[in-house]
Amino acid sequence: MDQRPTLLLTGATKGIGRAIADRFAPHCARMALIARTAADLQTVRQELQTIAPECRIEVFPCDLADAEAVQNLCQTLKAGYETVDILINNAGAYLPGALLEEPNGTLEHMMAVNLYAPYHLSRAVWPQMPRGSHIFNTASVASREGYIGKGSYGITKAALLSFHHSLRHELKDKGIRATAILPGPTWSDSWAGADLPADRLLQASEVAEAIWSAWQLPPNAVIEEITIRPQLGDL
Repeated sequence: MDQRPTLLLTGATKGIGRAIADRFAPHCARMALIARTAADLQTVRQELQTIAPECRIEVFPCDLADAEAVQNLCQTLKAGYETVDILINNAGAYLPGALLEEPNGTLEHMMAVNLYAPYHLSRAVWPQMPRGSHIFNTASVASREGYIGKGSYGITKAALLSFHHSLRHELKDKGIRATAILPGPTWSDSWAGADLPADRLLQASEVAEAIWSAWQLPPNAVIEEITIRPQLGDL
């Protein structure tokens, strides 16, 4: 029997999610990659197969802001995956703006992606998770601190962290671990062209390595939270 894990990953095509896929793929028997854009998923799948030819990689396009699409995804995953060893709720939405001035619907959109999708996916797949398996939730340093222009984003990430704490308590007697990752500023395409020294932003691969390290602990140990920032702190 193949002892390598089966991994479900949201937000798999860009930034931290892509780095997680790169880090885990060579060590997984099967991966489900979830993101909004089908073409991007196919590109990532093809690239991953070159570094992980023995991993069965499947892709599931889904707009996690769409409640009906999320429910359909949950049903598909429940039917198609008898065992899930790792669930990484990594997808996130970020719409900058001031709380008192942003367009109506801003908070609701980010809440759908940043909280409701992880909530529904976790509820859907945990029955297929054996003892020793692991759920990761990508939160943010904004889960704990307020930042100008990130008010609604911080609200949703604080809610995700609260969800994580409850999930941790409910799963511990089932032998399922839960870890929240709280990254500081991390390089992505949105930072392209910014006049910043390289060391003022985390690399996505550094966050992925922290997640990999938490997964590597023996089943009787869990890192409940990982806060990771650039050495010089937040911007």
